[in-house]
Amino acid sequence: MTLHSRVAGTARTLALVVLARSALSGAALGLATTALLWPFLGRVAAVTIGALAGLVLATALYRRLRGPGFTVPAVSLWIEEHMPGLKYGLVTAIEGGVPPELERSLATVDWSSATRDATRKALGVPLGASIAAAFLLVASISLSPAVSRLANRIGSSTRSVAGAISVTVHVAPPPYTRRRTESIQNPPVVLALVGSRVRLTVSGADSFDVSAGDIPVPRGNVWRVTAQPTALRVRAGEHSRVIAIDPVLDSTPAVVMREPARDTVLATPQGTFALGADIRDDIGLGRAVFEYIVSSGSGETFTFASGTTGDRRFDGSASGTITGRLSLAALNLKPGDFVHIRAVAFDLRDDTSAARGASETRTIRVARAGEFDSVAVDAAAPPEADKAVLSQRMLINLTEALVRRRARLSRESFGNESGVLGRDQSRLRKQVGDLVFARLGDDPSGEHFHGDGHAHENQELRPALTPEELLKAAENAATAAAGKVLDFEGDETPVVAINRPLLEAYNFMWDASRELNQGAPDRALPSMYKALEAIQRARAAERLYLRSRPSRAVVDIERVRLQGKEKGTPDAREPRAPATGVARAALARFARVVALSTTDPAAAADSLLLLRIDLLGSIPAAAADAAAQAADVLRSGRNADNELATFRRSLGPAMTASDSLPHWRGSR
Repeated sequence: MTLHSRVAGTARTLALVVLARSALSGAALGLATTALLWPFLGRVAAVTIGALAGLVLATALYRRLRGPGFTVPAVSLWIEEHMPGLKYGLVTAIEGGVPPELERSLATVDWSSATRDATRKALGVPLGASIAAAFLLVASISLSPAVSRLANRIGSSTRSVAGAISVTVHVAPPPYTRRRTESIQNPPVVLALVGSRVRLTVSGADSFDVSAGDIPVPRGNVWRVTAQPTALRVRAGEHSRVIAIDPVLDSTPAVVMREPARDTVLATPQGTFALGADIRDDIGLGRAVFEYIVSSGSGETFTFASGTTGDRRFDGSASGTITGRLSLAALNLKPGDFVHIRAVAFDLRDDTSAARGASETRTIRVARAGEFDSVAVDAAAPPEADKAVLSQRMLINLTEALVRRRARLSRESFGNESGVLGRDQSRLRKQVGDLVFARLGDDPSGEHFHGDGHAHENQELRPALTPEELLKAAENAATAAAGKVLDFEGDETPVVAINRPLLEAYNFMWDASRELNQGAPDRALPSMYKALEAIQRARAAERLYLRSRPSRAVVDIERVRLQGKEKGTPDAREPRAPATGVARAALARFARVVALSTTDPAAAADSLLLLRIDLLGSIPAAAADAAAQAADVLRSGRNADNELATFRRSLGPAMTASDSLPHWRGSR
């Protein structure tokens, strides 16, 4: 190996040492910066800033250390500097023109020890700094939660508008949810399940009082969350703070019947039906089961038998499925019998009436003798009137069972179950009412009904009719329709006479639901029997197939031919309607909050939370969130104009915008 190649190899080694020293120095700075910023800025921001700082330092240091470059003459001078005994013979030999004897004597010189010492000195300190910075980063990540809590505690104590107290809210969910207690530091709003226990602790105060409105919270500062929003006020010495408690209702399980998929009519009561349902709940499921009711009989004489199958326990799962099989042969069905099947699920609450969710009811009907002898066979599912009969039969059966169990139930449980049946009866009454109005030709809500079943121009619309008014309208229409043809092209008012049995059923269902809601199912049963009889007469009534006229198509020929001339005429701007009642009072309170925010932001935040609680049921969720955020921003001393503006817009009349210009359909 020649003398020149040996010096060139040393040059490459020194270049690598400079590169490694620059990289290690940049890594040490980046890791240290990341470790210092991790608890305060979070992972992403800390890593980004640390990487940029390390890259900048490594680049600048490499450029400074590299200088003009690691050339062979420059490295030979570096070797002469570290080995003075050469007396510049190596530089002279590299430049050329020396005797061969001198070059042979230099070939035996070894400067590798000088290279190793220089490498050790150059890389020792950066390498140690990088290792120390790495340990610092690991410690920072481990201690980040504690540092964040300490920083929040220090920050909350030094804010001038946050008051002198720092409140920690401990929320313990109900035991059946199997969730852990959650602790929140200085929250403006706390979302808690109904039945949760809220306990407050105050740091920096020896004694404090907690009150919910005018009611003092008992010793221990534990408040049980009810279904009503509550404002908890904490007082410690001269300072106070309001924390809003928003209740979260535990929803009933959602049950979807998967099998059987639809109602069925069978010629013979044979076979086995597969049952399946999908269930989900927001907290957790307790158990689920299939319920079936077998109804037999005709006219006013019916017998009922009920049972369950496919019982399954979920032990707190959020979702699941249940399956089962129902053998028709085991039910001893006869022609004309009905089998009603539904899936019922319970969540983990102790209140079984509120924790129960049910699916839609599927009906299996056994055909009566001779039903399929007719040529015109109705192959579709049972009509709406038949569905109403079946649902009314189920309600009668459940009501009778509730009356029999009255002695074994507490007054509260008996009233709750009677109220559930009353709501089911009200939903069924609404379905019957929708069917009546649909046959009348009106909208299902019945808002345009004037007594003859039709809306009229230039007449004031009236609200939905009472049951007595419905029956009166049916009697008038039936009298007017005497001797007339029911199928004609003009007005179809005489069809009201056909709906009279359904109107009577509607009236009896009204009475039954009222008695059930009042906790008197025994007084509701006579009306329920009469409603069932009226629906049976409606089934036997003559079916009408009324003609309808197609709507007349209006075509703008000039617009179709792109020859129309249309000038835009803006509408006159109307002033916004003035606020009245509750809105006016809310606006006045909001104005006081805005005025107070400039002098006492902490008091303004408390007043805003109290206003939010009073309006929680009438404002949208976005406005409620804006109020909570505004209260938090006010306590931190920042500008809350955007959040206050969002909340203010929700207090006034709603503004709607519509585009009156037609869409351009040209092809130019």
